[in-house]
Parts: sequence; structure tokens; C-alpha cells
Amino acid sequence: MDTTLTNNPVAVFDSGVGSLSIIKELKKEIPHEDLLYFADRLHFPYGNKSHQQLYEIILASIKFLENYKPKVIVLASMTPSVQILQKVRTRVNTPIIGVMPPLRGTARLSKTKHIGIMATEGTVSSQELAALIRKEIAQDVHVTKFNASPIIELIENGIYIINERKTFDTISHVLMGKLEKEDIDVIILCSTHLSLVRNYFGSLFPLVKFIDPSNIVAKDVKKFLRHNRMLKRSGIGRLQVIASGGKDQFEQTIHLMGIREPIKRVNP
Repeated sequence: MDTTLTNNPVAVFDSGVGSLSIIKELKKEIPHEDLLYFADRLHFPYGNKSHQQLYEIILASIKFLENYKPKVIVLASMTPSVQILQKVRTRVNTPIIGVMPPLRGTARLSKTKHIGIMATEGTVSSQELAALIRKEIAQDVHVTKFNASPIIELIENGIYIINERKTFDTISHVLMGKLEKEDIDVIILCSTHLSLVRNYFGSLFPLVKFIDPSNIVAKDVKKFLRHNRMLKRSGIGRLQVIASGGKDQFEQTIHLMGIREPIKRVNP
């Protein structure tokens, strides 16, 4: 690995604001690193794209980000990470770290042997997720899937910041029916968006443990940088924000979330 890249940024991208949960954890784990955050608004949302569309979009985005010479790129979206990341890795030169559901560890946490998975409609219905479940989880553990797209849309629009009642109602609508009937005691948040409303989940369902992969990803990035001798030990970590597409709700939303850096519009 080229250790001359030590001062280059860590790139993080997604189609929406979900990747900010990864940014937050990265700032804790690798505070001296410069972060490049690319919001691919032009292709929002990833969750309703076909496999081929996702492959082409993600590959093009990574090729674009390679112009900034990042030492690692974080694909901060579980939908493409689950469905097409392995294929994309064969076509690029920069190391890619994706967001994968921690299925095996979550199954071990369940006392009832019944876990839940909250994700986009595309991930929930994907063959790749089904294959991962068969591979990672014992047959005596039951898995219930939740289509969390309504919650993700609410987060993307910034409604969760300004309308607490609607946020509670939307989350209740997605989860309440199955959780009332089933003995699910652990749920994986299989979308980086969902990490941003984790406090709501805890308030509504205090007996259920919600697993957030964001911190796992941040620790994986730190481990990768340390192993390859590219971890910065000093300096003020800076955040640069770039976005594709035109002006939209995104800028207002991230400002409400406390991101004050200017947004540079790009055309990948």
C-alpha cells in the first residue's frame, strides 16, 4: 500500500444524508483525517434502482472520487454494498469499504432467536440479502424484514428534525404491527439513514436492541488505515462537502443537522 497517501482524504459517499451517520462516527474514530463527503443527489435514492443501474452509478461515482486521490473510499449505503460492491471492487484501484449488515453477531445477541432487519425496499427484497441471511444465520434463528423506506424518506427530507410527531408516527407504522405480534428482541438498522433516528427507536421500543452498523464501519476504516500505515496522528481533520444535482432540500437538511461547511456542486 502506498504510504505516501497518508495526507490524502478519506472519501465517503451516498445518495443522501444517511452517510452523515458514518461521517459522525469517523470524526470520533479518526479525528485527524480529512474527510471528503460526496452526496450523489443526482441519483437519489439508491434504494429503488436495478442492479445494473446501481452498478453503473456506483462505479461512475468511485471513478469520479478517484480524481481526489483518496486513500480509501467508504460506500456509505447498505443497498449497493449488499448488492453490487464485490463486482465494483474488481473495476477500481482504490480500496472500498462498504456497509454490510452484521448478521452473525446480531443473531448471537438474540435471546428469542428472532431478529429483525430494517432496510430500503430494494435491500429487503434483494436476492443478495437473502443469500447473506442463509450464509450468516443459523437455521433456528428466524428473520423478519421491515421495509423502512417511509422512514428513510422522512429523514432525507429533514422532517425528523422539525416534526417529532410525524417521525414517531411513521416509525410506529413501519414497526408496530409486527413487533406487537412477534418476539423480535434485536433489530439491525440496515440503512445509514436509520442511525440518525436511533433515539426514536429506543423511546418507542425500549425492550428491543437496535444495532447500528455505523460505528462498525468507522472502526473498520481506522483498522484499515492503521494496518496500511496511513493513519494520521496529528492535524485538524477537515470536512469537504461536494454534491451532484441541482439545489434541493439537501443543503437545508444538512445545515439543520449541524453541517456548516459550504457545499460545492459537481458534475461527475
